[in-house]
Amino acid sequence: MSKQTTIKLIENSIAASLSAIEVYNKPNFPYRNEIFCILIVNAWELLFKARILVSNKDNLSSIHVFDNKGKQKFNRNNAPLTIEIYGAMELLKIPKPIEKNISSLIDIRDTSIHYISNQPIDYLVYSLGAACLRNYQKCIKDWFDRDLLEYNFYIMPLGFAHGFKAFKMLDLDKEPEEIKRLINAISKNQKESQPEDGFVFNCEIQINLVSAKKITEETDLEVSVNPNAKEYIFVEKTQKLTDRYPISSDELWKALHKAVPNMKQTDFYKFLKEKKVRENEKYSSYNFRFKRHEELYKKTGKVTNGTPSLYNDECVAYMTQEMPKYLKKK
Repeated sequence: MSKQTTIKLIENSIAASLSAIEVYNKPNFPYRNEIFCILIVNAWELLFKARILVSNKDNLSSIHVFDNKGKQKFNRNNAPLTIEIYGAMELLKIPKPIEKNISSLIDIRDTSIHYISNQPIDYLVYSLGAACLRNYQKCIKDWFDRDLLEYNFYIMPLGFAHGFKAFKMLDLDKEPEEIKRLINAISKNQKESQPEDGFVFNCEIQINLVSAKKITEETDLEVSVNPNAKEYIFVEKTQKLTDRYPISSDELWKALHKAVPNMKQTDFYKFLKEKKVRENEKYSSYNFRFKRHEELYKKTGKVTNGTPSLYNDECVAYMTQEMPKYLKKK
């Protein structure tokens, strides 16, 4: 019965996460943010309880709550009271990016349910939700060998109704106090959170507005707009290279070595070279010191000696996943 409970918790967790995505991806669906947060937080709590059970040989008492005298607690329906999500995260020693991500979604859930939902909330749910699902997919794969990609396990790549603004661009003075508090708290979490073991706090949205005549391969997301249109609601935002690729080579090495302790520094550099990570704009970019060096690279593909490379969170996640396989093949 205990093992069946663990299996049921996993299945219910998956069902809740898929329902969260389905609701979020529905067009013109009122209350989408609130329902998404409720369901995805529930999915995590069920997953954590399943993990705790497995770690304790499916002993149900491992997820039950007891008072100081060791007496089991029950809820108002006389069912055993089980550990709540914060207690589960502490017990499992969940990586900080996951913990802060879930805590932020819980704050949004509580704020939205008891107060108000508005445009800043839309953006927060989108960026945090995308990272949340990425973390969830990795955890359930690592813990229970369940691959959820077969379910098209992602939030819609782009919803053009969103106001794509960074936290610093929000005019907080125009927002209610509760919304300002929430945004400031999440902004602080973002600054304090670094990728850990392939997990991330949030996924940034990068968008450039270009005319139909100037679409190039340099933009992260290209939107073709009719310049004669009477109205459209897009804002051009240019990001610095260090915003898009905030991780240095040394920081990348330290993050990977923590995740893959048996990796040597020679393995690290061989992987970068053999897998052509530096040439892949999905993961890395050269930080050219001079314009002529950048032009030379564009024309010839040659990189001037001493040109450093920068990396992003996607690179950390990719190399954390692929490095163990690479080392086994050596």
